[in-house]
Amino acid sequence: MKEVRFWGLLLGLFVCLGAVIPLVSKADVFDTAPAGLNLEGLFEPGKFDRNSATMQTVSKNGHSQHVIELTNDDNQVGAMWSTPVNRFNMRVDNQVSMWVNFGDKAVSEGLAVVLQNDPRKMSAISRYGKKSIIGENLGVYGTDTYTRRTAPATIAKTAIQKSWALELDTKVNDGGFWGLYPRGNSFDEKPKKMHMAASYPASPDTYTQRGGLTSSYRFEQNHGSIADKLPLADGNWHHLVLKWVASKQIMSYTLDQGPTRMTTIDTTVFGKDIRNVTWGLTSTATTANARTLVVFDRLPQPIEIESDLNVTNLTQERTVHEGDWVHGGDELEYEYVLSYLNGDNEWQQVKASLPLPEQVHFSHAKIRYADGTEEEINLPADDNESSVARLQHDLQRTLSMKNPHAYITLIGEAAKVDGDTFVDDDMSYFEGHEMKTATATLHFTITTNKTVNLTIEPLTQVKKGSPSSLRAKLS
Repeated sequence: MKEVRFWGLLLGLFVCLGAVIPLVSKADVFDTAPAGLNLEGLFEPGKFDRNSATMQTVSKNGHSQHVIELTNDDNQVGAMWSTPVNRFNMRVDNQVSMWVNFGDKAVSEGLAVVLQNDPRKMSAISRYGKKSIIGENLGVYGTDTYTRRTAPATIAKTAIQKSWALELDTKVNDGGFWGLYPRGNSFDEKPKKMHMAASYPASPDTYTQRGGLTSSYRFEQNHGSIADKLPLADGNWHHLVLKWVASKQIMSYTLDQGPTRMTTIDTTVFGKDIRNVTWGLTSTATTANARTLVVFDRLPQPIEIESDLNVTNLTQERTVHEGDWVHGGDELEYEYVLSYLNGDNEWQQVKASLPLPEQVHFSHAKIRYADGTEEEINLPADDNESSVARLQHDLQRTLSMKNPHAYITLIGEAAKVDGDTFVDDDMSYFEGHEMKTATATLHFTITTNKTVNLTIEPLTQVKKGSPSSLRAKLS
């Protein structure tokens, strides 16, 4: 009878806890994902056994994008690597930004942003052997399973080779209870909380051996440019920005607009080819059963693109500048200029998203390319009841050094208004597989187009050379 009561109380406790702390479903987490990029053809899961990484397609405001899911269960390792059209060129300045989510409380091990020229390329991952994964290495660092003395170089050989990594570590592997369980669980003996740090996974200098005499041997990881005590696993999406300055060989990284940290990267670790470095994400999960999710909103730019907008008042034959005035009924021309400046790849499958201010009634749109080809753009129908906010159009031609410009022209008429009407500024977006760019539209005021009368009373004759004063009325 006592045993029945015990299990009944225990079941009741679980029911109460379930009512107080509801689990976040997969759909809920994906629904809260920030706006990001479509990664089709730009990333692929690592080519090794038991890779848990996948790309999930979600829809945001009619836009198809991807959420990378690195882990979602116990005892997993996941890696997602860039394809040849999405490599990191370390000879030029570059920037990457992403949103990361590690779940709430029940955390995985974290993730690492990795640059690598490992000979295995898409198959690169930490070497685990035939046993369970070692979560502390995040899929990129060396695997510490030795209990006897061994050289740091031995550990380094099990890491991803020719690599640099920025880790976002959500589990402090500090040796376990009183340091009694150091096997594969001692990399984080100095950090006290969730942390972010950079290092070279394949360098023996990254690992320091501890223990001996009264305890088994274990390795501690040497963390560079560490940021400690970070609230990574709080259920929120966190924004991570990495900026590479090629001339100084400095990588800076910022989390959630917090302090920016900088570290120098010795590019010789990648070998001779630093124009096409493979990059991506690795992650592990041991017993936490939590998802590790990533949404990219900026990728390295293998190409350089510039976008601009010119607005012309065709009726008055002059350029419209920021804050200008136009008359109601004036014919206006919006000309977007996309320019391909440099790069190794073409800018393909470009999608334009252009604002259509309700105070300008557009009647015609087209695109003219540098090679002379043209294409018509179908304007969305206006039912006069609800204005169409944006024009969406897929460019039919790619931009490259051979075809470097696209001129998108929209012709419209300023609304005939009863009083001064302000036309607000907005953003125009151009997104292709290789990169996304944006340009701002200008704001201006539409004024009434009324007749101006000048009346002079009384009319008098004035002799040539004689002074005179006139009284006039302007209405």
